[in-house]
Amino acid sequence: MLGYITQQDLSQYPAKSVFFMMGSESLDYVPLVSPDDDPYSTRKIRGIRSKWREKIHIGIILLQACVLVFLLFINLRGANCQPIYVDRPLLYSPAQEALENEVKVFTVGREEKTIYQGFDNEADRAWGDLYNHTLLKISRNEAALLPNKTYPIYGEGGYYLAGLDVFHQLHCLHVVRHALYSDQFDDPHADPEHVSHCIDAIRQSLMCNADISVNVWQWSQELSAVVGYSSQAHSCRNFDKLRDWARERRIHEWIDIRLFVEDDLPDPPIIS
Repeated sequence: MLGYITQQDLSQYPAKSVFFMMGSESLDYVPLVSPDDDPYSTRKIRGIRSKWREKIHIGIILLQACVLVFLLFINLRGANCQPIYVDRPLLYSPAQEALENEVKVFTVGREEKTIYQGFDNEADRAWGDLYNHTLLKISRNEAALLPNKTYPIYGEGGYYLAGLDVFHQLHCLHVVRHALYSDQFDDPHADPEHVSHCIDAIRQSLMCNADISVNVWQWSQELSAVVGYSSQAHSCRNFDKLRDWARERRIHEWIDIRLFVEDDLPDPPIIS
C-alpha cells in the first residue's frame, strides 16, 4: 500500500524497510533488503546456476574418462587373449590350472597321413604315448574338492589316486583300434565286452564335450560340385599342456590294489 509519512515516522522503521515516497523529496528511498541478502536476487540465482553448470561439466568429463578407461581395458584384454584361458568348469578338477585354449586345423588323413594312422609298430607306439604314464596322484586338499570320492595311496600319506578322463577315452579308442586290426595285434583288452564299453564311453564323451566348430562346404573345380570341407579350424584345449601336467604328477611306483587304506576324508557333497 502506498502513502505519505513524515521524517519522524520514518525513524520507527528499520533501516532496510522500503517506502515509496510520493510527492515528497525530503526522504530518501531505502530498499527493504540489499541484493546480497535477497535470496531471490538475480545475481545470486546466476551464481547458483553457474556453480551447477560447473558441477555438471565436471561430471560429464569424469563419465567420459571412465568410459574411455573401460574401452581401453576391453581393447587391451582382447589384444592379449592368446592363449585364451577358459572359464571355470562346473565341477572342480585339479587340472584346471593347466587348461589353455588354442585353435587347431584338423587333418583330413587321406592324402596326408598322421602318425596315428595305420597299424604298424610306430603308429602303435604313438598311440600309447598319448595316454601312458598318466595315472597320477593328487593332494588331500585337491581330493576333498572332487565331486567323486577317490582312494588314498598306500605309503603316500596325504596323496590320492587320480586320472584325467581324456586319457581313459584315448585308451578306449586305442582298444577299438586294436579290435579293428585284430589280425595285427594280440590285445587281451580288445574283447567284445571291453570294446562295447569303450565305444559307448567314447560316444558319451563326444556328446558331453560337443564340438560346435562349424563344418563348411566349398566348390570343387575337380569334381565340379559342392563338397564338404574337412580341414576347418576348431577351438581346442591344449592337449600337450594337459599331458605334461599329468606326467609331472604321475605315480612312478606300482600300486598294489589289494591293500586296504583307512581314510577319514569326508564324502563329497555332490556325488559319493
